[in-house]
Amino acid sequence: MSPKSEDQFEAIRQKSMTNIKETAMELFAHNGYHSTSISKIAKEAGISKGLMYNYFDSKKALLQEILLDTIEVTEAAVMEVMRPEDPPYEQLQKIMDALFESIQSDIHHWKLLTALAAQKDVMTDVQEIALEKQKEFMETGLKIFSQLDVADPEMEVMVFGALLDGIFLHYLNFPGDYPLEAVKQYILKKYEPK
Repeated sequence: MSPKSEDQFEAIRQKSMTNIKETAMELFAHNGYHSTSISKIAKEAGISKGLMYNYFDSKKALLQEILLDTIEVTEAAVMEVMRPEDPPYEQLQKIMDALFESIQSDIHHWKLLTALAAQKDVMTDVQEIALEKQKEFMETGLKIFSQLDVADPEMEVMVFGALLDGIFLHYLNFPGDYPLEAVKQYILKKYEPK
């Protein structure tokens, strides 16, 4: 058997890390972040505890990596469709399309992430990352809503974010019954240029 190339080692490493993150997210969501040990994650992932620490320094680092992965995938989906030169309403429409598609295409992931985020003290471990991303969301939203016909663009961004959170929670709880597309169109109509 010939030795593995660097590309093969990297592919194995990425596959192992994905397995660990998916296993950890399942355990965090079902058993609680604080009740899930590194040993339990390693056992469920089918690896040794030592190998686990080869990939992640701590449980907190693992949690941060899970959150960063989600943020990166979501941001990439939005950036793929949104262009700064697009009119503000079109930018808003594309952002909503990308976010709604993301939640529909990977509902299991979003359910786990939501269950994890709702646990006491979990967000404190990733607060710095969450606040940084929230600030970026606010800046992007402010640029868009400042160009739309709204009375208070800053407040509109906050309300819009909370509205999306609520919509996504309803969809995650009742995916077959929640009229996601109709709700999206209803919201977009509110911001449609007159």
